Amino acid sequence: MAHSRVMLTNGNLPSAQLDRFGAAHPFTQQLDIVFPVSDELEKALASLRPTYYKRSCTLSEFLDFASKSPEGNIIALPSTSECDDTWCIDPRGVLTLCVSKSLYEQLGLVGKRLPFKGCAEQYVIRIPVKQEIESVAVRARQKAALKLWDELRETGLGKWEVSYYIQSDTSESYEVMAVQPEICRSTDIFVPVPILAPLPQESTEDWDERIGDLFEWVGMACLGAQRLKANDRVNPYVAVYEAPAPSYIGDVTRMTWAGFLRPSFIKHAIDTVTSYLASATGDHAFVATTRHGCCTSPVGIIPLSLALDGSSDSVRDAPLRAPGPNAEDTGCLILGLGQNGNFVLAENIGRWDARWG
Repeated sequence: MAHSRVMLTNGNLPSAQLDRFGAAHPFTQQLDIVFPVSDELEKALASLRPTYYKRSCTLSEFLDFASKSPEGNIIALPSTSECDDTWCIDPRGVLTLCVSKSLYEQLGLVGKRLPFKGCAEQYVIRIPVKQEIESVAVRARQKAALKLWDELRETGLGKWEVSYYIQSDTSESYEVMAVQPEICRSTDIFVPVPILAPLPQESTEDWDERIGDLFEWVGMACLGAQRLKANDRVNPYVAVYEAPAPSYIGDVTRMTWAGFLRPSFIKHAIDTVTSYLASATGDHAFVATTRHGCCTSPVGIIPLSLALDGSSDSVRDAPLRAPGPNAEDTGCLILGLGQNGNFVLAENIGRWDARWG
């Protein structure tokens, strides 16, 4: 955590940034949503049950499948990360490889070395999914390189277990995965009444500290922490926690979706939340969502064009990052009451991520 970086953004609804949030982060492995108990919102969110596909194949076989897909916009990455060499396909139709120095030299394709100090020497190679984008000769070299990688894996790790999403899969060798939300309710806990906008004459430092306390509460609520209980009797010399003020004693619902979550699901979830908050009554309503990125993907965020539909930018490359199970990529969003309610977004990334330079 010492090397993680956090960026805070605040604003009002409606927000183009939030509308594009899911599209900009195509690889999500978990979404947590926390809110003061509301049967209406729980019912609406519980109806969101995204699906994705899984199959076992070589990378050459999957690229051939993806390149022939009439739908386009396929999103894919390995389900497991057994080694440092990995890959992904993002919605722009770009296959991104992130490989070790030894494999990079064997593949013979042109790529970029990751510029970060302190991490293993790795290289990123980008290959268009659609065959017609490259010349016949270049495409032949790319296919030969991927075939070599497949052959190297035959004696060890074997075929890839791939998680992916596409509008409709007309092939036969796949498994449909349905993601069911896990719903938990915490009773009699201290619940804050968030004041998200800066207060009059409040310094930036004071606002940062106050909002930081709110995000700390959200993290603890996502974990179902005992410290939030109103009747918590922990030894004060062991652990002391005080909820952000103002607060009250109430009940909170926590909903979690875990799996390969496509961008349209993230957008649908945020739209459901903002629609509820636009018409909710009472002064205590708020919702916090936490998105956990797939840290083993070599792509964490993709550039978006300035188009209102939030379409991805096929010209600019995605920022470089070093993938790995211990990498960081989370986004926590707290949304306030009303059609033009306030929001605060905290994005957290690791030190080996070029997203912010």
